Amino acid sequence: MAAEPASPIDPREANIVYHDWEAGTYDDKWSISFDERCIDYAVGRFAKALHGRPRAFEKVLEVGTGTGFFLLNLAQAGFVGEAHATDISEEMVKVCVENGRRLGIEVHGKSADAEALPYPDNSFDLVMGHAFIHHVPDLDTAFSEFMRVLKPGGRLIIAGEPTYLGDAVANQFKRIARVGVKTAAALFGRDRVLKAPEQMPAEEMEAAALEWHVDLHIFTPTELQDLALRGGFHEVETFTEELTANWFGWLTRTAEAMLADGILPDRYPLVAYRAWKSLFWVDEHVLRHVVPKDLFYNAILVAVKPKG
Repeated sequence: MAAEPASPIDPREANIVYHDWEAGTYDDKWSISFDERCIDYAVGRFAKALHGRPRAFEKVLEVGTGTGFFLLNLAQAGFVGEAHATDISEEMVKVCVENGRRLGIEVHGKSADAEALPYPDNSFDLVMGHAFIHHVPDLDTAFSEFMRVLKPGGRLIIAGEPTYLGDAVANQFKRIARVGVKTAAALFGRDRVLKAPEQMPAEEMEAAALEWHVDLHIFTPTELQDLALRGGFHEVETFTEELTANWFGWLTRTAEAMLADGILPDRYPLVAYRAWKSLFWVDEHVLRHVVPKDLFYNAILVAVKPKG
């Protein structure tokens, strides 16, 4: 069988360049903060993974930490003892460590590939991450590394991973938002409605274009479970969440990215957040009981390293 032609873009290099470029604006882009709003959200995912009984872990590693959203908000809530963080992007690690410093949290950060973690065997009580394994090229090797650096009986928690069907539906809502904004621009004038094109240097334009090359995987909940089982983990579970809340989130996020600065009222962020919370409540308390789990957008994976 003839070998497939090599991709012209190396996925590891693409992830490094893209996330280094995005590090300085990442928190603003994704509305990441280190206040009550995001603490509550992070703790909610953590609590769901632990069946509503969240507890503190002494030595914690977040892989693919980004700017520290998951690690630092859980640390503020008292669930992280010694905080360690890695990311393939050195710039992301720098921002995470600085965010921790501002919050009074010491973060031991290292730039590292998830497939080759720079720690001894049996180092951590908890290895965790949020929305990162869909960027990792060799998932089986990464899960072997998660297993290796965990202490016997240690826990793996990965949240915020896109599901196959959830992502397919979300893409339709992104398309609806784009059509809506473009229609408004046609009716009321492009200059009044659409964000002005930014004049970025050529290097920055090239980095921004890599966004389409850094998302390598989407998963069914069963595929996530299989990854952990192949890695030797026990007590493997998956949970899913965000249905209508996710549809609303992608509608608003897509529109916000296209609309001219100042077009949305000052109260818009608060109103949008309250609407999202209401839809999230409906998803959790009503739709979760009647809609198949594979249709929800975000998946949470939980697994345990055997003690023996």
